[in-house]
Amino acid sequence: MTKKITLKSGKKATLIEMSVDDFDSCMDAVQIEQKTIQGKEEPIIKNQFQVSTLWIRKGVKGATDKFIKSLSIDERGELQLAIQEHNSLGE
Repeated sequence: MTKKITLKSGKKATLIEMSVDDFDSCMDAVQIEQKTIQGKEEPIIKNQFQVSTLWIRKGVKGATDKFIKSLSIDERGELQLAIQEHNSLGE
């Protein structure tokens, strides 16, 4: 099942249904590390852009390099959330 969306910026994308394996692969790609900063434990998210690209490649029809490079950081985040919601497995 596909779903056409328009980002707040006006850019359009077609979300596609991901396999359970692809969804799990994207979910597992996030790495969070605890680091002590000024005496306080803080979570640090690693490989943030790599994970965003993975979600977009697996969850958007025709997600070419050109399309991904055209997205701002905010657009990438908005699109990633839309992909996750579209492919939600009841989690």
